[in-house]
Amino acid sequence: MFKRGKNPKAQSAMEYLMTYGWAILIIAVVLGALFSLGVFSSGSFLGTTCIASSGYECISPLLHSGNFIATFGQSTGTNWVAGNVFFVGNGAPSPSVVPTNTLCSAQAAALSSGQSVSLSLTGYVSGGSPTAPTCSAFPSTVGSTEAGSLWVEYQTSSGGPQLFSQVATVTLKAS
Repeated sequence: MFKRGKNPKAQSAMEYLMTYGWAILIIAVVLGALFSLGVFSSGSFLGTTCIASSGYECISPLLHSGNFIATFGQSTGTNWVAGNVFFVGNGAPSPSVVPTNTLCSAQAAALSSGQSVSLSLTGYVSGGSPTAPTCSAFPSTVGSTEAGSLWVEYQTSSGGPQLFSQVATVTLKAS
């Protein structure tokens, strides 16, 4: 007669579950530690980019010591007799006036189609209303980030009203 004893299949299944259970627990602890150290934060993957709209250029963007520096140009087929370039941070309203704070705005002055100028900004539109924007200084701590868009306000050589246009999407990481 057969004697009833331990079921070898059940014991094998339990050993299998215990072995893989410990392995999954160790992986979870390691992932938790890496997450708490910020390895998976999106800020660590960001670089500095400036993606210009058609007819505009934004070359070699750099955020260093609280200054946003880039080469800006336009080839829209129109000549500007006056212009201002400014950075609007994500979450700030689209402007309807040029920021009067010199921290926020850089004059591009006259800019012919096909011409480029060096651009340097120490601050950006960070809030307020479209008719009364508020300005903040760019971050200067290495590794800190800021994202937004580059805007221009200009008047063409044919006269007419001041025109506003969003010309680039920008992601900055301080170096």
